[in-house]
Amino acid sequence: MNTLLSDVLFDSGYLLIIIGSIIALIFGIILIFIPATALKLNVKSKQSLIKSEPFFYKHSKINGSILILGALFIFYTLLTFNFDMLIPYLPGQISPFVCKWLSQVGQIFFFIGSTFILIFGLIVFVRPSLIKTFEATANRWLSTPFIFSFLNPNRKTSSQWLGAYPRILGIFFTLFALFILFTFLPAQL
Repeated sequence: MNTLLSDVLFDSGYLLIIIGSIIALIFGIILIFIPATALKLNVKSKQSLIKSEPFFYKHSKINGSILILGALFIFYTLLTFNFDMLIPYLPGQISPFVCKWLSQVGQIFFFIGSTFILIFGLIVFVRPSLIKTFEATANRWLSTPFIFSFLNPNRKTSSQWLGAYPRILGIFFTLFALFILFTFLPAQL
């Protein structure tokens, strides 16, 4: 896939990794120096509930079309994907065999996922009322810590770890983000 489209997709994925690493770096620094602010953000994110269903049903044709086009775009990308194009951009520490295997696993994952997206998009486009029972089931509250508490009652959740050790997790996030940035950013910068 040596086209403009492949260059755009590669650059978009590259930018996504870089932007995500920068966000993790900022969050890690906030956790190190002002952990109370990060903990407040964590609590606010848990308390906010956003209902998207009214908008989704009101614009079902547009949303269905976007889902269908997205799934078709992923299928097109998978059909024209050329792994050999990525080899010069991969970090030198990872062997090409492992990268090719990971690429094939990713292709299978995206194929299965886009198949579900295509089916869901067709249902939303043609008859969105068919997903109301699915939506009601999906929106049901399940307390997974209570259900799985018999497996390990002493294990802390991620929020409890964040509240108990904010600076340690901040250092981890910062080091991980710096590792990703130094691995993926070009040496010329």
